[in-house]
Amino acid sequence: MSTDSAARLPAGPFRPGRLPPVSRLLIPVLLAVSGCVTYEEAPLDAEAILLELDRRTWDSGGGDAAARATPRQFAAFAVSRNPVLEAARRELGVGEALLVQAGLLPDPLLGWDAMDLLASQIVEGRSGAVDVLSGLQLELPLLRPGERDARVGVARWRLEEARARVLEAEWRLTSAVLVAAENLAEARQLLARSSELLEIAGHTRDWFQRAREAGAATAIQARIAELDLLAIEADRIRLEARERQDRQRLAALLGLPPEADLPEPDLEEVRSPGGTLQDLVEEALDRRPDLLALRAAYQAAEEGLRLEIARQFPLLAVGTGFSFIPGILSRFNRPAIDAALARRATMQASFQAQVHEVRREIHDAWAALEEARREQSFMDSRLLTTAEDGLELARQAFEAGEATVLETLNLQRSVVDARIRATQARAELRRRQWLLLAATGWLPVLLPPPEMAEIPDDDLQPGVRQ
Repeated sequence: MSTDSAARLPAGPFRPGRLPPVSRLLIPVLLAVSGCVTYEEAPLDAEAILLELDRRTWDSGGGDAAARATPRQFAAFAVSRNPVLEAARRELGVGEALLVQAGLLPDPLLGWDAMDLLASQIVEGRSGAVDVLSGLQLELPLLRPGERDARVGVARWRLEEARARVLEAEWRLTSAVLVAAENLAEARQLLARSSELLEIAGHTRDWFQRAREAGAATAIQARIAELDLLAIEADRIRLEARERQDRQRLAALLGLPPEADLPEPDLEEVRSPGGTLQDLVEEALDRRPDLLALRAAYQAAEEGLRLEIARQFPLLAVGTGFSFIPGILSRFNRPAIDAALARRATMQASFQAQVHEVRREIHDAWAALEEARREQSFMDSRLLTTAEDGLELARQAFEAGEATVLETLNLQRSVVDARIRATQARAELRRRQWLLLAATGWLPVLLPPPEMAEIPDDDLQPGVRQ
């Protein structure tokens, strides 16, 4: 072995397991690289999505397509299966990731400056290890006072707003499903009443045809009876179209295909909220999900203002050197502060406008419910009772030979007409009860609501903290 080769061997005996310095530096790098996320493409397949949606049925929700379901059961199914809510809940993952990102500290800056090496090479004609080491740079940016807390506060309240928006979507969907179930039940009840009218109108037409053949009625009277039957058949076509529309509307809210088999709506008791009108308005201020979302958005704007105020101070970085960004050209972040102030004022005005709208909705729903109650009471106690009493008198008179068949049939049709109007009045009353519950925020959302952060009562007070 040559002397030069021996000089390059490491001094001392070789110890297994001891890695060279370069290998020891590579291990952290390899560990860092191994923790990286690789990109995976996820293309959209519209046809596959449509096929998946077409496979959804009421049975998949644990129900029986041939059974009956209450409006609340329809709402429970919709809250768990509607695709719009599925997409809204995905936004929560984005907010949670942004909250984690907001709490991270800035990465240190690691660099190398070649000027010392080049200067030594140019001036002295040689360079050494000292020139290489003197070019290394390591700086750690320093956060401004309160910057990280404000940034985390913005992300946290944005996440709370996203949760409230999901709750709001569930709340609005529940309201729409309950009303749609009532509409479908009403349409099917009206179709049943229409069948009764068709039967009566058919008897009337047959009676006039026989009377005309016997010379007891004119051709004009027979034609009027025929036209009356045709008019009822035309109304039935309209009712069938409405039943189809209401059924498809409910299926869409449930997240089911348009032609899905749905249970028969089984109407349940609807309880109106207690308390005075003013009590309902005040309770809605703390209960309505849309107001909760606006409160969270206001708090996010509040934290955003605090963040921009923190950013008015110079940015420092320390390490092997010292960096200083005074912020002169950015006017010490004053434009961003003004924008944050305007954003907070806008959110406060939006909250005020929504409170005004909530009060209007509750007053309108309250008045509409009272009107529906009056109408339903009149239909049941006056119109329907009078029509049924008149039909009973006509039957007695017909048995006594004091009333004709035509008069009896006309009174039968009056009773069916009264029942149709009473059915419509009851359905409208139930819809108005659901809508008042929705306006006050009492409407049940059948999944556990997201846990909202505590919001102090004085957070919506005007003022600027500088």
